[in-house]
Amino acid sequence: MAEALRLLVPSKGRIGEQTLEFFAKCGLDVVRPNSRAYEATLPTVANVAVLFQRAWQMVEQVRSGDADAGITGFDILSEMRQEGDDLVVVAADLGYSHGQLAIAVPEEWIDVRTLTDLAEVALEFRERGRVLRIATTFPSLTRQFLFQQGITYFQVVQAEGGLEAAPTLGYADIIVDLVSTGATLKDNRLKMIDHGVILRTQACLIGNRERLRASSTKREALRQILEFIESSQRAAPYSTLTANMQGDSAEAIAATLVAFPEVGGLLGPTIARVFARDEQDNSWFAVTVQVKSRDLLAAVASLRQAGCVSVSVTSPHYIFARECTVYQDLLKTLKLAE
Repeated sequence: MAEALRLLVPSKGRIGEQTLEFFAKCGLDVVRPNSRAYEATLPTVANVAVLFQRAWQMVEQVRSGDADAGITGFDILSEMRQEGDDLVVVAADLGYSHGQLAIAVPEEWIDVRTLTDLAEVALEFRERGRVLRIATTFPSLTRQFLFQQGITYFQVVQAEGGLEAAPTLGYADIIVDLVSTGATLKDNRLKMIDHGVILRTQACLIGNRERLRASSTKREALRQILEFIESSQRAAPYSTLTANMQGDSAEAIAATLVAFPEVGGLLGPTIARVFARDEQDNSWFAVTVQVKSRDLLAAVASLRQAGCVSVSVTSPHYIFARECTVYQDLLKTLKLAE
């Protein structure tokens, strides 16, 4: 058996649950013997070993070569990435586990609304012999951002979990944390400030440059995974409409439909003769077109106006392009040709 692609997926938290849901939606069901098992399989793609790992540990596991690829948050990758390491971003926008790394201050700081206000607070603290304390799980990103904004007098208090309580408990004055809806901040009487977003994040797929370069078998397994992901994401916004329409020929049907841009489809409508029960009636044609789901009712109205009947709608699971764009980009990054 060929050496398997070692793929890490998050074992816990929102990103863990959403990763399994995302894979299933793409047709890549992860089969786990039980909820406590740290190994699983991916029956859809051969030569893949799925390993569950904490999101914060994945970057180092992939960087060191203990794993070939993994899914983590872009925020974690940005915090832990090192110049010159062997990490490559295979897919930067998987489209789930969204959030933003942001500065939050106590609501009672009513005069602090912007970064400029925060800079003034840091100076006031310094004049009083104090230092602005910032609780965060992302010390590197926090320092880099604040230095770029000209805020240099502060102390980072590295902490994990429950950061929203830090100002109340007294071990920090403000926090830098991931925010999704903002409800948790509000519950803890905190607020974001204008231009205080350090980073926007979502789930991403990373890989080890040298391990992927060295094995065509692992690259092929990864290519198949990327094919499912990319084609599923490409299909998500679309609906497929099929209808019957009478006409003298496929060309005549096309000439009628061209007047309705709402049913232009990706390239144009597909028109095929319907072999009716009445062999003498050759005037029916099937029209198939793909449209954005948000334009569905407009497309149905256009088909009706053109004379179509029996309009049915389905959702495509996948739309495959001529080639997998994400994989081709990976080959360029790896400086390989296949």
